[in-house]
Amino acid sequence: MLKLMRRAAIRSLVCAFAFFLLAGVASTPELNAAERGAPEIQTELSALPEPVKKMRERILEAARSGNIDAMHPIVEMNELKPTVSFGGANDPVAYWKQVSGDGQGREIMAIMIEILQMPFVHTAAGTSNEIYVWPYLTMLEPEKLTPSQQVDLYRLISPDEAKTMKEFGSYIHYRLGIGPDGTWHFFVAGD
Repeated sequence: MLKLMRRAAIRSLVCAFAFFLLAGVASTPELNAAERGAPEIQTELSALPEPVKKMRERILEAARSGNIDAMHPIVEMNELKPTVSFGGANDPVAYWKQVSGDGQGREIMAIMIEILQMPFVHTAAGTSNEIYVWPYLTMLEPEKLTPSQQVDLYRLISPDEAKTMKEFGSYIHYRLGIGPDGTWHFFVAGD
């Protein structure tokens, strides 16, 4: 029971933090994404600023290596390490090894690859909160996904997990954010 309560608390924090990071897009359920000012779903990597493209490629290259330690230089590029846990993980690579189902971080790297191959959203353009976020699903209400968007969701999670996400009312799986200057801000999940 305590574990379920802890997960619910973490999910609440994740959602609040994600909305803060995603430039405070309102979460009023009666408004659709367009009315909330949700960013346009983008598929063209050419729309990314060069520093964002480079960081995305660095992450992908390290993840594709199969060696989680290849992530060390990338997370160290930032002045502050990317947020990877709401529990205050000081060492992202050690944390990823710990939470990865295989104990080596390969599951986490596979998730990174899958997410970074999906469309993205560009939020809060021209503000201090501007960020590029993968996958685009972070900005959509799970119960309102189109059939093709549901397929994208199933690339990341099982149908049972999707059902839980719908009941929760928002996307709570991994998301990755990179600032326009190429700063890797976060790679977090809802539990």
